[in-house]
Formats: sequence, C-alpha cells, structure tokens
Amino acid sequence: MLAFPSARRPTVLSARLRWSWSLFLGKSNSYERVLEESRRYPSMNADRMFSAWWETYFRDEGLDSCYCAFQGLYSLPNYCGSVVGILMMNIPHVGMGHIVAVNEFGVIDPADNAPNHISLKGYILGRIPDGVVFENNWLAVRKLDRPT
Repeated sequence: MLAFPSARRPTVLSARLRWSWSLFLGKSNSYERVLEESRRYPSMNADRMFSAWWETYFRDEGLDSCYCAFQGLYSLPNYCGSVVGILMMNIPHVGMGHIVAVNEFGVIDPADNAPNHISLKGYILGRIPDGVVFENNWLAVRKLDRPT
C-alpha cells in the first residue's frame, strides 16, 4: 500500500519529466501546456536549491504526490491506473540524469525510439549494465477524490 504523506525532496526537473507527465495527465495536459504552466512556479528556492514545484502543480491540477521506496514501483498494477510514477536515475559516466514514467503497464521512456511500456523488471535489468544508478525513491502521483 502506498502512503501519501506530505513530502518535499529537491531534484532537477527536465523536459523529459514534463513530457512524461503530459502522457499520463491526459490530452488537456499536453507537453506544451505543462511546460507553459511550469513557468508559474519557482524552480529554485532561496538557498539556490531546486524546488519541488511540481508538488504544488500536481495539487493545482487535482493530483496528489509523494515519494515512495523503490520497491513500491512493483505495486503499481494493483492501482489500475489511479497511481502512476516518475522514476529518476543517474548515468554517472555521462554526468546526466534521466527520468521515466511508470504505470500499471510498465515504463514509458521518453528517450528517442524507446518503445511504449517496457516491463519494469526488464527495463531495470536492461539499464543496470549501462551503468545506470536508480534513485532509492520514486514519485507516486494519484488523482485526488473531489467532492461532487
């Protein structure tokens, strides 16, 4: 079971993450819309650290988010699409990070020519030999229940 406490964790946001969000937020949340709206939120705090502005953005869009332990990714199929994830990783030998979206069907990698929905296990096992280091936590995102 995933818990959705209040959490903040500084990290870098990239165009890939905006692209991934637009995939699972739906047609009304195109990449261009997410990019444009992201500009309304400060990306750095007073300490010049990257701000987790997307937590406020998700709330504004009627979503909730929290950071969860890595193994929780394997429980996404239990939520039938109501919870999706953002998995972050580092690629030390190129000095870059990479971000993918994960849903109940698998990994959606915004890399060029990547197939849609690679199995989570297959994706992880395929990236480790490339020197990829996965973060210990991932960002779980779900729709909030709105009173009708």
